[in-house]
Amino acid sequence: MLRQISACRHPAILRASTRGFHAASSLLTHTVDALDTNGGPVREYKRMVQDGRLIDDAFQRSIVSKLDRLYQDLLVFTPPPLLFGTKDSERVTAPRGLYIYGDVGTGKTTTMDMFYTSIPTTSKRRVHFHSFMLEVHARINHFRRTHHAHEDPVPTIARELARASRIICFDEFQVTDIADAMVLRRLLHEMFVCGVVMVTTSNRHPDALYANGIQRESFMPCIDELKLKCECVSLDSGTDYRKLVRESARVFFAPITQNTNDALMAVFARASQNARVQVNGELRFLGRSLRVPRSARGVAWFEFSDLCTQAHGSADYIELARHFHTLVLSNVPVMHMDDRNAARRFITLIDALYEAHVVLVMSSEAEINALFTGEFGGKKEGGCVGEEEVFAFQRAVSRLVEMQSRKWITSGRNDVLAEHAQRMDADTVDQVLATN
Repeated sequence: MLRQISACRHPAILRASTRGFHAASSLLTHTVDALDTNGGPVREYKRMVQDGRLIDDAFQRSIVSKLDRLYQDLLVFTPPPLLFGTKDSERVTAPRGLYIYGDVGTGKTTTMDMFYTSIPTTSKRRVHFHSFMLEVHARINHFRRTHHAHEDPVPTIARELARASRIICFDEFQVTDIADAMVLRRLLHEMFVCGVVMVTTSNRHPDALYANGIQRESFMPCIDELKLKCECVSLDSGTDYRKLVRESARVFFAPITQNTNDALMAVFARASQNARVQVNGELRFLGRSLRVPRSARGVAWFEFSDLCTQAHGSADYIELARHFHTLVLSNVPVMHMDDRNAARRFITLIDALYEAHVVLVMSSEAEINALFTGEFGGKKEGGCVGEEEVFAFQRAVSRLVEMQSRKWITSGRNDVLAEHAQRMDADTVDQVLATN
């Protein structure tokens, strides 16, 4: 169903078709004129600045303006039906998407989300890129189990994805794995042939994707097509807005002491409403299981070693984030270059918890900004070199800063902690949370 644009009064738009985007060509000038006052990313950005939810930023405004132009193009774009066996010569000429890259915390995801929520169609999807690639590999595996060995799964999967969503917004686009790289080089091509419009955020320019990766030359056509189908724009204002949060709730504790352990116990009891604790429970999913040392009423407690030094991956962490609204993670060490595998898992865990808006309670050996140390570079491992970790660590630190904010807790999935954080003054947040 086509969702009406907020406050849009144009009768022809209200009568728009329920299949994909539809707007008669005569509506173009009226629609463009209406955007500044009735809808679109620009209007939403102005509203959020006026409400005090955002700080007016010239760099963000320039990105929002480009997203608004794409929004206008899509309002008057009518995609043709997808036919089986679409060839390159029959490719759909769709509006050019946007590839937004830059430093962490500068507002890339915020601006993309403004665009996503403003688009008046249900034929759209917003997904973290990590989760998307897990889904794609699962689809490929299913296809191979149900079709002849000589059949190619990629075109079929691309059409299925295009039928479900003519617009796809990816958060945190990155390629560090050869399996992802080899699938993406063909999947994105087939999706673009089907007329999919892509908007994505990334910490890297397309030219830096999969840098130093195995068989990177085979991935280069994918980079070229990304730049062709998406305008590449940088959002580097030099300001990490996640670090500007002034009101903090005491959910992160350092260094690790007996007092720290007592505080974690107190927060765990309050967050779970003193419910009966299940010891060594088990999550079963995708034919595998994950042991949960302690859990109660949607709150789980893990040691860092339970989740980050054992062979766990993003699928485990995503399932964990789906199942629990609060996670207590104790005894997080300072990580050096020798700990890069554990550090990678920790970063992936934080990404999954952040995407699902899980409340994280954590004890660590050092403060957040000092958790990652040493030089990460040089030796190639799994198609990813140390420079990738530097970018990933910066993002993780930025997200951890945001996840300890009062705003994060009050808007989180733990009603008990949200209610208490909402009632208290910023100066007493830590005292209330630690009092059981």
